[in-house]
Amino acid sequence: MVHRIRIGYMGIPFSNTEAMTLEFCREMNWKDAELVPLMSSADTVKALFERKVDYGVLAVRNGIAGPVKETEESLKGKKVRKILEGSERIHHCLFSKTQTSEINWVCSHIQAIGQCKENLASLYPDAKLSECSDTAYAAEMLSKGELPDDCAVLCRKEAGEHYGLYLVKENLEDRGDNETFFHLISI
Repeated sequence: MVHRIRIGYMGIPFSNTEAMTLEFCREMNWKDAELVPLMSSADTVKALFERKVDYGVLAVRNGIAGPVKETEESLKGKKVRKILEGSERIHHCLFSKTQTSEINWVCSHIQAIGQCKENLASLYPDAKLSECSDTAYAAEMLSKGELPDDCAVLCRKEAGEHYGLYLVKENLEDRGDNETFFHLISI
């Protein structure tokens, strides 16, 4: 029996890292790879070293927000091989629970918040900012009522739409050239 390639990635379905993982699969011509959502860089690296996945996909840096600290921390002292590097333009959308929802705070991954900091401060100067482990997970939490109704989330358009949220604003990133770099790694 042929071993099916398993690729772990930080995030959940509809995340930016999942989108890059699919791109890496196309580049490597892996048509039947199994994608394994692992939420964080640490979980992805751990699964790789425990041989639960064959490859991992991690966000490593962003043109606006800089290095992805969680990835740097998860790789400290570990020897991995970079198989591919790729980048993706990142567009963040702001979604609320409903069209009439007040927005008193915004929840997302720390990188997404950093990439939209100026626009958020201009549009919602009094909103509190709250970190979440993944942009798509923030959308899932809001849709399930695990975040207050006066919360909005930053995520990919596909994530907000998948979870049935209301699109408040597209392209909230501070710069139009917002790009994140990812690595496909193995041990």
